Amino acid sequence: MMLASSAFAQTKMSEALKSMPDSLMPYLTHNNRLDCIDFCEANMKAEVRNAFDGKSELVQLTTNYALFRMNDASVVELCLLNADSNHVDSSDAGNQQVICMIHTCGTDLRESVISFFTTSWQQLPTRQFLSEAYGGSLAHYDSEYMELILESNNYLSRPAMEEQKVEEKMQIKLKWMHGEFKKS
Repeated sequence: MMLASSAFAQTKMSEALKSMPDSLMPYLTHNNRLDCIDFCEANMKAEVRNAFDGKSELVQLTTNYALFRMNDASVVELCLLNADSNHVDSSDAGNQQVICMIHTCGTDLRESVISFFTTSWQQLPTRQFLSEAYGGSLAHYDSEYMELILESNNYLSRPAMEEQKVEEKMQIKLKWMHGEFKKS
């Protein structure tokens, strides 16, 4: 795990969630997010009634990671990552962190969208932090090893007949190094 540098302030995930615009997670209102954080910090189940009258849950919250189950078919992962000075706008120089947001939708066939933001929630170009193409992939962040795991969806290459062999899913592990996800 990367250590915080005393040269800049480190944002905690709970702080980032409190300042997140509602438009980035329309399922949860600002008060929903605050309730989830409070429940997690009190070691309670962090489940709330969301804006669409369903149930959403903050499943995991650490200093640099959050995992939300929005509903049965939608999961949002957020991770705080230390940025390289080449990747941070000079106006945000006091805080050299980025937020990676992974939104995965689907039940049987699942697909992820990966976005990056400053800690003040200004969107950044994904290609700046992720050199691998990930379209049509399922993504997951392993907070323990600081790895982004991309798994190919093989729904486009399903066999037409039962006798045909199903192609194996391909998995790529990318390590957060020098301010971007790279093959290690």
